[in-house]
Amino acid sequence: MNRRHFIAACSALSAAASSARMLSAIAAPAHAHVLGLQLFTVMTLLEKDFAGTLKAIAEIGYKEVETIGSFGREPKQVRALLDKYGLVSPSQHLVPGSLYDVFSRFTRHELAVEEVKRQWLREMSVERVTPIIEEGIARARVLGQKYLVWQIIWPEQMQTRELMDGFCHALNTAGELCTRAGLAFNYHNHAAEFKAVNGYVPYDVILAGTNPKTVKLEMDVYWAYQAKIDPIKYFARNPGRYVQCHLKDSTANGDFATVGRGVLDFPKILKACREAGIEHYYVEYDRSDDPMAVSRDAFRYLQPLL
Repeated sequence: MNRRHFIAACSALSAAASSARMLSAIAAPAHAHVLGLQLFTVMTLLEKDFAGTLKAIAEIGYKEVETIGSFGREPKQVRALLDKYGLVSPSQHLVPGSLYDVFSRFTRHELAVEEVKRQWLREMSVERVTPIIEEGIARARVLGQKYLVWQIIWPEQMQTRELMDGFCHALNTAGELCTRAGLAFNYHNHAAEFKAVNGYVPYDVILAGTNPKTVKLEMDVYWAYQAKIDPIKYFARNPGRYVQCHLKDSTANGDFATVGRGVLDFPKILKACREAGIEHYYVEYDRSDDPMAVSRDAFRYLQPLL
């Protein structure tokens, strides 16, 4: 090959490589995200084989997980296993003191809902917000987490504006404590707070009564739809507030469904999530006879959409 032909061949290869890169960029999602799993989904399996379950989750392809505190274990032990299996945990749902044991017993059907609620209201009392958050911050530092999440408000806490104001004050305190610590605070919804109570909608009171700079939101799309609320409208009305989300599906009659096999329009939802600035996406399934299978099926459906 003479010099002229060699240069021409190199130019052709360079052009082909450049075209391939351009096509790859066009084909790739504009906002590719890592798909995570809220580990409540596999909590029954974690109780039987903690390390083996984390390993199986990583083998599915999950890179991120959201924890329930540190599952009643030493945070250092949990972090070591996360590192071992290549998992990162950006976020934890708060479970102070002995509350994880109550949660665990509930998943084993050893406690009724009313008993769980009674103990939860005591342990997660808004009057205890400072020690709850301080404990969560200490745990988050070990686990490498950025977000602490207050995961529920009970009907008893929503019955008067005075109670709601107290709840908002607690969330603001939590947000300030997390911000000072270099972390971030979220509130996670269920369905009940979207329903009017004595002339107000508790979720809207929370939005209006908390500092948008320090109290961010984790949208659970399933529970919003259960309340006949379109979460996309909340994204649009509250720019910058939503940073995490839970992705789970619903059957036509409102029961849980494996993501992608129910009635929720996830391509539309995910597009809105990206536009809203959601940073972390967690699959969740509240109860399943085969939690590993639903986690695997959800991953296969959702990851290409992100």
